[in-house]
Amino acid sequence: MKKLSELQDFFYEQIYPHIGYLEEERLKIFSFLRTLGISLFILSIVAFLFLKEYMVDLNSLFVLLAVPVGIFMLVYSYQVKTFQRSFKDEVIQKLVSFVSPKLFYSKDSSISRLEYDSSFLFPSSIDKFNGDDLIKGEIDGVSIKFSELHTQKKKKSSKGQTYYVNIFKGLLFIADFNKHFKGRTIVMPDKSERLIGGFSHFFQSLSGHGELIKLDNPEFEREFVVYGSDQIEARYILSHSLMQNILELKKLIKEDISLSFSGSKIYLAVHKTSSSFEPRIYKKVDSFDEIKLYFQTISLVVEVVKILNLDIKIWSKK
Repeated sequence: MKKLSELQDFFYEQIYPHIGYLEEERLKIFSFLRTLGISLFILSIVAFLFLKEYMVDLNSLFVLLAVPVGIFMLVYSYQVKTFQRSFKDEVIQKLVSFVSPKLFYSKDSSISRLEYDSSFLFPSSIDKFNGDDLIKGEIDGVSIKFSELHTQKKKKSSKGQTYYVNIFKGLLFIADFNKHFKGRTIVMPDKSERLIGGFSHFFQSLSGHGELIKLDNPEFEREFVVYGSDQIEARYILSHSLMQNILELKKLIKEDISLSFSGSKIYLAVHKTSSSFEPRIYKKVDSFDEIKLYFQTISLVVEVVKILNLDIKIWSKK
């Protein structure tokens, strides 16, 4: 992994001289959106004062408020997305090449729906599948790829109103594990263990991910629950050293993670609440501290390969 001192040199030599216009553009957009928001708010109040006598119910008030909010959101979305695309071309593209010349970046591509389903980490029934920021290539001879994904399921309220719930939002990482698995092994965050301790085994056994796999590692089982279709293979895959490495990876990432071993791949899902490569319109984009955060996310692929020893050919693919 590149050192921070190397990143700092790269930032001031290759990025900072070329992103001054992006910071100027960000400030213009931020100022414009702030002015637009204030103007629409004032217009809404004025319109309400003039029209309140003609409002027959709450629906009229809702329409009056929805129109300016809708206008603001449309303008905001267009302005911000256009800015973010320029930022990705100028900054993220360069950072990916800096981390490794064997990595390639495509802001409009993502992990496919088929690859998502092949992880067996999520329910197969979803209604929305969106992704972007695909990074793929080789690290120490290991073929890897990852991207941002956001999947949702459609629900209906008791009143018949449609809404969407998140199934997964975050990064999905895929790498060659150098072995073809007969079954599949799934490692999930054990939230029930953290909440109810010893009673958690009852609820774990009700999971639809397969048979509950018990392992002789109390520290690992406090953080994760393991399911699989083959008890022997699951224990063979999850050696003591690999379990310790997964714990180390979780501490490094500082987010909930899920893993699966299926086919000849390892899948790693990093659950996040916000996007990893979209600059915030209210934050400076020419700050080294901000660039460092993007660098650390991209460098995650290197760390996963190193920490999980994916570059060590300990198994054949037979």
